[in-house]
Amino acid sequence: MIKETRPAVVEPSRWTFSVDGKPLSLDEFLETYRRQGIFFEGKEQWLKGVSKVTWDNFFLVCTEELDDISQRAAKMLIQYCLEIVEDVVSRIRGPITTTKIADAMKREFDEQYDNAIYQFEWAMRHEAVRDAVTNAAMNRWEK
Repeated sequence: MIKETRPAVVEPSRWTFSVDGKPLSLDEFLETYRRQGIFFEGKEQWLKGVSKVTWDNFFLVCTEELDDISQRAAKMLIQYCLEIVEDVVSRIRGPITTTKIADAMKREFDEQYDNAIYQFEWAMRHEAVRDAVTNAAMNRWEK
C-alpha cells in the first residue's frame, strides 16, 4: 500500500533553532557550527544544480560518511527533514507533541533508500542537522 503524501512547504517563520526557544534563524544557527569547523568547505561538484533535497537526490547530498556535508548542504538537509516532519504531523490527529511525532515516524520507518523516514534518520546522524531539527521541533511543539 502506497501512502499518498502532499509535499510539505516549510515556512521559515514557523521554526526557530535556538536551544532556549528565542528566535534564531537557520542561517544564524548554522553559522555557529561553521565557526566550529564542522562543515566541509571545499568545492562541491556533486551538488552542482542542486538547490533542494528531494527523495531522489537525497544520497547525492547526504553521503554515507557525512564528511563532505557543507553548510549549504546541511541547510538543504535540515529543510528536507523539516518537510518530512511537517508531512508526518499532517497525519497526526489531536494535539501534536514531539513524542507523537517520533511514534508516528517509527511506524512509517522502512529500511529502504526511498523511504522518507529512513532518509530522515540517515541525515540526523550529522550533528548540525540533528541539533537543528531537534531544536526546531522542541521549540514548536513542546511549549
